[in-house]
Amino acid sequence: MLLMLVAIIPVLLWAAVNAPHVSQTFASLLAAAALLEIAAPDSVRFGRRIVGAAFCISVAGFILYGAPVAVLVGCVRGIVRALKIPAARFSAAQAISWAILGPLFAALLAMLVAKHSAPLAGTFVFVIAAFGLELFAATAGFARTAAASPAEAWRGFFPWPPLQFIAFGAVGYAVAGELAAGHLGVLLFLAVPFAIARASLGSAGWGTEKYIAALERENDTLLNRIGQFDRANGDLIEALAIAIDEQDGAERGRTMRIAQISSRIGSALGISGWNLEILRRAALLHDVGILALPTGERGSAHCELGARLVARWRDGRVITQVIEQHHERLDGSGYPRGLKGEQIVLEARIVAVAEAFIALTSGPQAVSTLEALDDISARKGVEFDTQAVEMLAQAVEPRTADVLPMTRRNR
Repeated sequence: MLLMLVAIIPVLLWAAVNAPHVSQTFASLLAAAALLEIAAPDSVRFGRRIVGAAFCISVAGFILYGAPVAVLVGCVRGIVRALKIPAARFSAAQAISWAILGPLFAALLAMLVAKHSAPLAGTFVFVIAAFGLELFAATAGFARTAAASPAEAWRGFFPWPPLQFIAFGAVGYAVAGELAAGHLGVLLFLAVPFAIARASLGSAGWGTEKYIAALERENDTLLNRIGQFDRANGDLIEALAIAIDEQDGAERGRTMRIAQISSRIGSALGISGWNLEILRRAALLHDVGILALPTGERGSAHCELGARLVARWRDGRVITQVIEQHHERLDGSGYPRGLKGEQIVLEARIVAVAEAFIALTSGPQAVSTLEALDDISARKGVEFDTQAVEMLAQAVEPRTADVLPMTRRNR
């Protein structure tokens, strides 16, 4: 970063040599730029950007004295901004460098345009170029942090900032006219209202900050409690999975293995985050209806009864669908409703494949993993979802011991 500061030293020397050396207006511009940058600095936040009134001084300085003063005004703004912006977002060197180089490039481009057109066109180009350079600098700065992606930084510049730059550019043009007429008081007219507003907001902001901090603490407490309830809910679902295996006379861990395979297939198919956890819990509960039926009785009754048991759960729609549909088949040969193809939710199609694999690789008639995969693959597109079947081989690779065929329990 120090190299950036060293690189702009020649630019500052050039600007200092070519700027007016004895000018009350020039000194007033620098002072107004510093005051306005303190009172109303540019604000960059996710979703919006607010251009500070100090940009007016940059425009006025360029109109009155050209690129050298625009650069020096930018230097003053950069120094003040470097003292106010958190180091975690932009470094002091970056703030100062861009505040100098931005007006320099914008001014040189505007002067080139002004040579071949009206002076007003040069001012307009200066404003547009300054906006483009600010956009590039802020987007690049955000991209180097974990706080926001370039897309988020880009969205922060639309739709209002272009209009803000144009509006402040128009004000800067008017201010330049007043200064050219010797009316230095126009700078106070700009600075004082902003300073008063900032002081008023600062005094009121203390109470607001304390209120926000209290809300954040309450929110953290609430989130912790929600997390505790969710963990307890997850533990209860896993306990129910164990009870399902006991009631059905199945091998220990049968339902847990179905849930593990379902999760791996779902992840391979792009299901992630909370949706993947919903799939896992749905797989754990897919046979929950068995708990309300006499031992040995299954058929379509356990699907319908299990769905009714879970239907009252809040946010349990997907789980209910999996419980009801995991014995449906793509060709309509399944039960309880004879659904076909896309009428069966993806999660239910995944659980159906996982359950079929576990059924083939466990019990007295268990077959090998390869034989089970061949059997299920022969039915893909007819009974089972093609993509889920194709991902099954990855989900049951021998590297994962807990999805291999199970040892039958001694009863």
